[in-house]
Amino acid sequence: MGGDNVQHVSVEATESSPLIAHERPRRPAHRPTLSVTSIAHSVHVPKAHSKRTIVNLLCLITFVVSSADGFASIPAVRLLEDIVCRQHYGLRENFGGPVDEKLCKENAIQSQVAFIMAIQSSLEAAVGFLAAFPWGLVADKIGRKPVFSIGLCGLLVNYFWRMVVIYFHTAIPIQLVWLGSAGFLIGGGQAVLIGILLSMTTDSTTEEERVVVFMRLHVASLCGDLLSPALSSAMMQSVGPWPPIWVAIAIVIISAIAFLFLPETLKHQPDQEDIEEEPETNSPSFRSRISHVFNRFKESLSILKSTSLILLLLTCLGARPVMATLQFMAQFISKRYDIALAETGYVQSVYGVTQIAHSLVILPWLARFVMRDATPAKFRAKDEHHRDLSFAKWSYGILVVGIAALGLAPTLPAFIFGLVITALGSGFNSLTRSLMSLYVDPEHRSRLFSLVGMVEVIGSVYAQPMMAGLFTLGMKLGGEWIGLPYFALSILVAVTASLLLFVRVPKEAGDLSSTHDDS
Repeated sequence: MGGDNVQHVSVEATESSPLIAHERPRRPAHRPTLSVTSIAHSVHVPKAHSKRTIVNLLCLITFVVSSADGFASIPAVRLLEDIVCRQHYGLRENFGGPVDEKLCKENAIQSQVAFIMAIQSSLEAAVGFLAAFPWGLVADKIGRKPVFSIGLCGLLVNYFWRMVVIYFHTAIPIQLVWLGSAGFLIGGGQAVLIGILLSMTTDSTTEEERVVVFMRLHVASLCGDLLSPALSSAMMQSVGPWPPIWVAIAIVIISAIAFLFLPETLKHQPDQEDIEEEPETNSPSFRSRISHVFNRFKESLSILKSTSLILLLLTCLGARPVMATLQFMAQFISKRYDIALAETGYVQSVYGVTQIAHSLVILPWLARFVMRDATPAKFRAKDEHHRDLSFAKWSYGILVVGIAALGLAPTLPAFIFGLVITALGSGFNSLTRSLMSLYVDPEHRSRLFSLVGMVEVIGSVYAQPMMAGLFTLGMKLGGEWIGLPYFALSILVAVTASLLLFVRVPKEAGDLSSTHDDS
């Protein structure tokens, strides 16, 4: 009751009294304040408390969020291609509907479309890189849920701006679609969203079940990424490119609602520096805030005590270009094999189905097989962590072969066969992330995964321009050289895989004091 009276008096003083500093009562040490967290806690939504339920909800949310790009990417490419095609041929907007897609496969048109998409992806990655770490600190301080909700708002800003520029392209230069990347300043973008989901998953699982749960998250993400293009393709063929984009926006909103049913998983004792309050009379300047964030960044780098952890982080530089091929794949398939963009989603879905079978059936069976006592000694793993490291090495090796096959494939069936091989190495990302969690304590995992997101974003900055540049060069060279992007990617993945040869699992998983166990 007393606390309520204090709040009532302070509100009246704010609305009807002059703000005189010396007459203002000193703020009590534990006075409730209006903040993002207090607003979030004021929303009374029944929440799951069972760890299994929390993990299932996280998988569902991962699936829903991942579906958004799958619904929006192919329609966005088609709309962009049509705009560039009109400009190339000098056609007016009232020219009888969309331009025949076959006329839009000229090398000059495809090159321009590829570079517009590549620069957009690179800018989104760069903005996400700048915003990822500060928002990771915020997530460690106020909780995962508020930051995730803010990040979804930034994602919506990005989608809406892209739609505005495409719809009003006669009045707005199409290149201004790049400004949508500024939306990732709100919440940190996809790197922070993924990091929060991984942190909440790690908070809710034990070491023994973590790799399995990470794989389930991976499968959920795959289902969203690679099944939604088929639905998007079906919608495009029947109702055009705009409805799938609206579905993507609705999906993001639905995922925000689903997130309300999760409890906050962050449980830690605040650091001494967090407890100390700054003087009320002097609010910190912008420069001091930047300095504070930079100091915290240097602090968080101290979690990188292990050489193996650093090497695992470096593998993310090669992992992101592999994921970038999904955005590039639709345009590549349409150009090389002369099929409509609306049909490319079905090819991507074949890839997704294979990945799901690998993640749910093949890999779990192998994981059990290598741990059985009856398994021959040369196939039996020492423990779960050595097993995961071995699987990661094999996954990267399979990726090298599969990606090279994509570049060499002369026909669409051969390309699909290459996709199947590539899908068999799709567990590399989940395996390496699970291994990373062995080297840090639970309270710093959000920062670790923010660093992971930042490193992956660096990979995204160069991945799309590299693919676009090699695609353009391959078209100029002609013939089989059109597969040049995949040839280069195969070499990059091989170099990345070589880093795993020097990774050593800690002698005792979770023993953070051993800093020289893998020198």
